[in-house]
Amino acid sequence: MAGVIDVRDLTEEEIKLLQDLVECLRAKAKKRTGDEKQGVEEVVFAAHPSDVIGGLTRKEIYEHL
Repeated sequence: MAGVIDVRDLTEEEIKLLQDLVECLRAKAKKRTGDEKQGVEEVVFAAHPSDVIGGLTRKEIYEHL
């Protein structure tokens, strides 16, 4: 009986919500397994607004201290 959920006493709206939840969880699981297969780990770096255009060296960044 795997893959079957008893929804007898639920309203149509509640059944639709369950279907949406299952689809969301499946997509999340698929993404997770896809990332594990590729060995990809998403790294998020902090970013701050700046008026600088181009590159800066470490010395240029810290010389005002």
